[in-house]
Amino acid sequence: MHSFLSQRLTFASAFLLATSALAEPPSEAGSLVTANVGPLRTTQGSVACRLYKSGDGFPQNSSGTITRRVKVTGAVTRCAFDKLPPGTYAIMVHHDENDNKRFDKNFLGIPLEGYGASNNHTPALSAPTWEASKFAVERGKKRELAIALRY
Repeated sequence: MHSFLSQRLTFASAFLLATSALAEPPSEAGSLVTANVGPLRTTQGSVACRLYKSGDGFPQNSSGTITRRVKVTGAVTRCAFDKLPPGTYAIMVHHDENDNKRFDKNFLGIPLEGYGASNNHTPALSAPTWEASKFAVERGKKRELAIALRY
């Protein structure tokens, strides 16, 4: 009887160790970056978030970016990018109030909808730069950003 109980306890211990190891995500799974965007001027439309992996094309060109589009439900909207490898990134956001999937501007090229960038560097008379907007992501870490919009 003693050996049967001993085998059961050994099995239970091994099972608990194996399942607890599975519960922790491996560092190879990547990092998580969350952007809290707001406050928003209205609760209409959606927020488009683009994650740039380099300065190539930042901030106008969207090729090679990871894009998230989130329906607005309150004064702040959250975009999440998961499973990211370590590196340097920047995020550009746009409040698409009329949900037409375009960044609306007037005839002079001045934005009609809210926009923002990581590190909240949004100059009034020019587009944000990669140098001012970039941030580092470390392996297996979570990074949370607050991005304010310029309307």
